[in-house]
Amino acid sequence: MLELRRGFINRKIVMEQNNDKLFELMKALSESGVKFVVCGGVACVLQGVERATFDLDIYADLETGNLKSLIEVTKQFNLIPRIPEPVENLLDEKKRESWIQTKDALVYTFVSNSGPLQIDIFLKYPKSYDELLWNADEIEIDDVKIYVSSIEDLIFAKKLVNPVRDKDLTDIKELEEKLRNK
Repeated sequence: MLELRRGFINRKIVMEQNNDKLFELMKALSESGVKFVVCGGVACVLQGVERATFDLDIYADLETGNLKSLIEVTKQFNLIPRIPEPVENLLDEKKRESWIQTKDALVYTFVSNSGPLQIDIFLKYPKSYDELLWNADEIEIDDVKIYVSSIEDLIFAKKLVNPVRDKDLTDIKELEEKLRNK
């Protein structure tokens, strides 16, 4: 059932994958009060696209307190930065800008030493956090609210991927079909 509420689509989803680390990570972020919107492959799956994905892409409010809460959750999951930069540097706006400018970085990645769990935090996104949140769909997973990029915003972002990948083209096609049937 879909219901419009404060600019969000509210959809309840009961997940049977209680042991799935991606869903547990999303729930932990939300329960910890981290302000974020799920993007990328997981968002496509939550919007009904059938595809495999092994990492969680999020666009988070880059305010220092929010990032500190996000970092605490990554510690609970024993996630470590992929790059040889102290995690505290994620809190430094000038450092983030430097990564974008000098290294062409789009995300800051945390990985697990004990499995395939990975989270990518967008440093730069084609929409502002507030705009992405306003358009987001609100989804419940095991009674925890998660904000997921809208189908329209997913299509918009995926059309800007360069170089375009086959999976992005497939995602766009399936998302456009979902949008037509909405």
